[in-house]
Amino acid sequence: MASNQPTQAIDVIPSDNINIPEPGSYITGVNSGSGTTLTTVGAKFLGTFNAAKTGYSNKVAAGDVIYEGSNIVTVVSVDSDEQLTVSGTLTGAGASYQIYRANTATSEGFSLFVGTAGDLVVIPASSGDIVKLKNIANNSYVPLQVARVLSSSTTAGDIIALR
Repeated sequence: MASNQPTQAIDVIPSDNINIPEPGSYITGVNSGSGTTLTTVGAKFLGTFNAAKTGYSNKVAAGDVIYEGSNIVTVVSVDSDEQLTVSGTLTGAGASYQIYRANTATSEGFSLFVGTAGDLVVIPASSGDIVKLKNIANNSYVPLQVARVLSSSTTAGDIIALR
């Protein structure tokens, strides 16, 4: 494999407020909570486990990112080993979720692959400015390092972030 090829990827859920998280979920489960509460019996959100997978202690922290179906939210607080308060409304009972580490300000960002044509509104990795890339074709790579894909005005779909 060439050394300049991506080695990590994550599906992108566009958000006006949340950066693309770090690839590699470190906790997965099924939500039994509702609204802005994520609850999973036996989850050990405060525990230490599976550190070899990510290099972290894997304790859930405020700011971590949760994907639940097409929802993207952040952890506001860790209330207990089995309950989190999150920044938005979740689907709730029976919905599968994945928890990822937040994309920090020091991240080099991601290249993007766009599966379905449309406009792409992004924030580049080293800028706070919003950039609109118009008429991105099906199956296209975007040669710009990106921290966030905004949901407002993005019409492109099936977006994958590559690092």
